[in-house]
Parts: sequence; C-alpha cells; structure tokens
Amino acid sequence: MNKPQLKTIAENAFIAMYRRKADVCDIQETFYGWVVFLASGKSKIVVKFSREVGRIGKEVASLEQLRKIVSCPVPEIYFFGREGGYDYIVLDWLEGVSAHQLPEDSKAVMTFREDYTDILLALHEHQHPQGFELSNGEFSQSLGSAFDDWMGSVYHYLMSVGSPFSTDLKDKFTVLWEDRTKILAPIAHESSSFVHDDCHIANVLFDPTTFKVAGLLDPCDSGFKHRELDVIHLFDVRSDLHIAERYLEKSHLDDGFEERRHFFSLWDDAKHSRNMGWYNEQWLTNKFSLYESAVQ
Repeated sequence: MNKPQLKTIAENAFIAMYRRKADVCDIQETFYGWVVFLASGKSKIVVKFSREVGRIGKEVASLEQLRKIVSCPVPEIYFFGREGGYDYIVLDWLEGVSAHQLPEDSKAVMTFREDYTDILLALHEHQHPQGFELSNGEFSQSLGSAFDDWMGSVYHYLMSVGSPFSTDLKDKFTVLWEDRTKILAPIAHESSSFVHDDCHIANVLFDPTTFKVAGLLDPCDSGFKHRELDVIHLFDVRSDLHIAERYLEKSHLDDGFEERRHFFSLWDDAKHSRNMGWYNEQWLTNKFSLYESAVQ
C-alpha cells in the first residue's frame, strides 16, 4: 500500500467533513492495513484502509451489529468508500487509552477486568434462533457444519501447492481437520453466541480516570458463532491481567476447553495466513506443541 497516497486520501476525507485541513495526521500500520488519525481542535476522525478485499464491508456490518448489542462505546461510521484503488472507512475517534497500556495497579486491573468480562458475557448471551452464521449469511444448527463452512476454504488453501506451509505442518493440520468432529463434540450441543472475533485487549480502550472500558474496536469476522472463538483471544495480549481466567470463573466452559483453545487458535492463524499471506513456521510449530500437550 502506498503510505503517502493513503495519507492524502484520509486528509481529503477530513476536508470533506470539516471544510478545513487537519492539524494532526498520524498514520499507523496494522495487520490488515493502515489507520490514519486526524484532528483539528475538537474535530477528530479515524480513517481505516484494508489490504484484504472485502474487509471494510465486513467491518461496517460488524460495527453496526456490535453497537446494537454492547453497552460500551463502539466507533460510529461516518462514511466509507473507495479511492485510488483503496477501500476505506471513516470512523469517529473514541476517547480512551489502549488497554494494553493499562497500568500495573491492582485497582485499575480489577476494575477493568470486571467491566470487560461483564461486557463480553453480555455479548455472548446474544444468540440466534437459527444457530450458527455461515459465510453466505445463512445459518446452520450444526456447529460441525458451520465450522466446515468457516474453515473449509482455509484448509484447502493451506494444503494447496502454492501455500507457504511446510509438509510437516500440512500433515499436522490434516490430522487436526480429520479430528475436528471429535474435538468439537463436547460443545456441539451449545447455542451460538455473537462474537467480536478479535477481542484481545489491544482492541479495547479504557478510561484513564475510571479504568472502565471506554470502547470496543476492530471486530474481525464477527457474527453468530461460538463464544470460545472470542475466549481464545483473551490470552493473546497482557496475560498478566488474567482477563481470560476471570471470564472462565464467571462462565463455565465444557470439558476439553484447553484442547479447543489451541485448536481454534491454530485455525485462526491459518485463516490470517490465507487472508494476508502471513506465515511463521516456528510460531505455528510451537502452538502445535501446546495443542499436543493439552490433548495428552
């Protein structure tokens, strides 16, 4: 992506909204693209660009659904479009600090942890009567069938001749795919839940005065899926805050979660590889070791 061109598009979006140039313009690279922060006085916006075709449309739909469900702030969508070959979305700039910067203070940690886990528990209470959401917008009452829909194309990608996955990792993913029905069996009876799908705390803002959640950002493949697809991300950033452990104290998960945790996480990594071309052999090998230890 052309960084100067992205910055120009974002600056033009600010001018279109406020009829003046931004005094502050900061552009940052993310996994899926670039984010530009623009401000002039009290006028502030965020402009996001995606490397993945179709990602912006997914985020628009996800943010609109999240805003209807969660009690904490979610960025408002001002407009979205395409310019210079780039899809982009213009959002309001939520006030707050990224939760990965939460201070190591017992009161701050406890307040944030309680508030965020309550928000997630409430989010996951939202179920769909038709079951699990499929990639085409339809639904299935079967978690197994839904998982095949979510990850079937990912499996075909990583097994293809053109994928970066080594023969050893392809063999390991083949076994993982063949064992999916057995692995998912303990939760096959459960209902769907609405999930954010990338809810690690780097995608959460906190209020530096109250230490409560000030915003929920950057949903990935949100929808009515299984809540464990959210829970696995609570281990990803700042494990010292014990967000995942507190969630598990508040909400019982069926037997075998430690195995499913690494199972879902491996497929999540494979999905990101399919979407963005990311690949880290050692990272994936280490994660398979964790999965194999959990199985034993």
